[in-house]
Order: sequence, then structure tokens, then C-alpha cells
Amino acid sequence: MRTFIPLGLFFILLLGVIELTINEVLESSSDGAVMVSSFKDESELQNEVIPSLEMFLVSQEDEGKEILETYREYEVYYNENGEVERKEPTSHYEYIRYKKY
Repeated sequence: MRTFIPLGLFFILLLGVIELTINEVLESSSDGAVMVSSFKDESELQNEVIPSLEMFLVSQEDEGKEILETYREYEVYYNENGEVERKEPTSHYEYIRYKKY
């Protein structure tokens, strides 16, 4: 019975602290709060150029009974007319093997 009394007092105190903390958070005014958003408005999105990820053949090797093709991924940036402005290679490669018959 002696252990239950301190344990009960501890829980009552803990609940009191939690209630005070919640009340402070709810009652705090948002006058000094700063609104932070990672979303962009339409004017920012119109000026932003989003690259297209495309794979390009970089090599083709004849390995006897097989042909090995190596493709590299590029970030391709297009202008308003659909013309390529620039291509930037990434570190991603893909390999395709074909059997010769």
C-alpha cells in the first residue's frame, strides 16, 4: 500500500503538468507566429524549369555471343519551344544484353 501512494501522487502530478502544458499551447496567441510554407505560388512555378529524365545510348559492345548496350540517364531541360536547352548526365546507368542467334 505504501508504494501505491507515491505512485499515485506521481501520476496526479504528471497529469497536472501535461494539462498545464496543453493549456499554454492552446492559449498562446498566434500574433508573433511566422507562417512557413514549402509550397510555391503559381508565378514561381511558371518560371521554374523542371528537367525530364531520359536514357541515352552511350555504348554498344560486341561480346562474342552477346551485344551489350549501355544507357546513361540525363536530366534534359527544354525551353518553351520544346528545344533542348541543356543535358546534364546523372550517375545512373542501365545495361541491356542481347543474345546473337
